Amino acid sequence: MLRLGKDNDFDAVYSIYMHPTVNPYLNFEIMSKEEFLPLFNELTTSGTLYIYENTDGQVAATCISERLQRRCAHIICLTIFATNPNFHRQGIGTKFMHELIYELRKDKQIKRIELYAEADNEIALKFYKKLGFQVEGCLKGYFKRAKDNQFVDEIVLAMVFH
Repeated sequence: MLRLGKDNDFDAVYSIYMHPTVNPYLNFEIMSKEEFLPLFNELTTSGTLYIYENTDGQVAATCISERLQRRCAHIICLTIFATNPNFHRQGIGTKFMHELIYELRKDKQIKRIELYAEADNEIALKFYKKLGFQVEGCLKGYFKRAKDNQFVDEIVLAMVFH
């Protein structure tokens, strides 16, 4: 079930975002709960944090939706999409993204949904392409993990509606 994030999702979201197989592909390093709390509060108060619960009410996946402004107000950018590793390879991410895209498209002004994925995240790139996102370009040397000595390219993907 798709819903907006709430304060009581903190522990579940924290555990997903800080999981060692998930965090390398997010735009922040592993941090303590105390360090993460201001970021989480920012996400939940802006109403942009989406949660997908499984049938048992567990947080199975999460994504942040950011509506761009002014001349780009027709664009939604999806960031920090992450699935709980306990639910990988079960179709949860696909269900979540289908429901999220459907929900976002209820606003007829939305003509474009875009997202970014690290070039070395082959699983995510394949997943987004399967959903219908098209590769639009590559941002060279865009992303750097604290533990790595080199920068990683970022792939730009989008879904455009007419």
